[in-house]
Amino acid sequence: MWNLVADVGGTNMRIAAISNAGSIVDQRSFHSKGDLDFLQACTAFVAEHDRPPEGVVVAAAGVVANGSVELTNSNQKFSEVELAQVCKASSVKILNDFEAAAWSLATITQSDVLALQGSTDIPHGPRVIIGPGTGLGVGALIWVHGQPHVVPGEGGHVSLSPQSAQEVGYFEELVDLWPEVRIGADLAVEAEAIVSGTGVPVLYRAIAKARNTPVEPKTSEQVFALAKAGADQNAVIAIDLFRRFLGQIAGDLGLVFGATGGVFISGGVALSNPWVFDDSFLAAFNAGGRHSSWRTKMPVYLYQNPDFGLLGARNYISTR
Repeated sequence: MWNLVADVGGTNMRIAAISNAGSIVDQRSFHSKGDLDFLQACTAFVAEHDRPPEGVVVAAAGVVANGSVELTNSNQKFSEVELAQVCKASSVKILNDFEAAAWSLATITQSDVLALQGSTDIPHGPRVIIGPGTGLGVGALIWVHGQPHVVPGEGGHVSLSPQSAQEVGYFEELVDLWPEVRIGADLAVEAEAIVSGTGVPVLYRAIAKARNTPVEPKTSEQVFALAKAGADQNAVIAIDLFRRFLGQIAGDLGLVFGATGGVFISGGVALSNPWVFDDSFLAAFNAGGRHSSWRTKMPVYLYQNPDFGLLGARNYISTR
């Protein structure tokens, strides 16, 4: 007897077999824009096993509605009905990817994290996870009568606005390049427009245009590398904004949920660039005006286990 769990993002699709004891016994990775779509990848994975899975839980990077999901940053759609057919399973559930990420916090251990602020011992209490990857995911875990419960949401789409006169020009160019992320009639944008692997290259171009410097398309990886080396001032500015706004949002969400159990930073962009989580990041996290002291008391961790989506899907199964 086994269960199939999966973590499907805009870049990668991870599929794993979970034993009844809760261990990952087999795992495969596929590119989200590769030769196989997710349903085809599931068909191939199930065919490698002697019998179909008892249940299926999928963490998907998109808004889940009526048992279906369309991936936010990939041209894929699938439903629980379709998954039941290709996997030959009677129990199927699709979770938002960061709903699953939040479920993983129920069993997180010291070996999974690097403490950025506070004790290395992870305290019991409400927990928040925020993850800049292809997009920006957010989830929260709370405890009710000693049992974990998850609060899903789309916190990656809260608004960000310029915080200085200099930043006004950057935001003007950003909304000109990417009008879909604009919120309202002014210069507020979705957080994902800046704090994500998709947003960083657009932000870089916006900054270059605002500073009247040559604009050369860069990938997110290139912008981070240039900023780390100090080789490109536009990249340095872009990643400084990424760092500061991520710290600000993480601190705000920590206050919203009273995250005495910790705020956890994860996602592909974060895990690939741990150097951004420095004193400047913590300064932004802790900048709460009259409530700065509350923020400084919240533990902050870099969540370094890349399988958090699979582990969250597993934990969801264990509660049912």
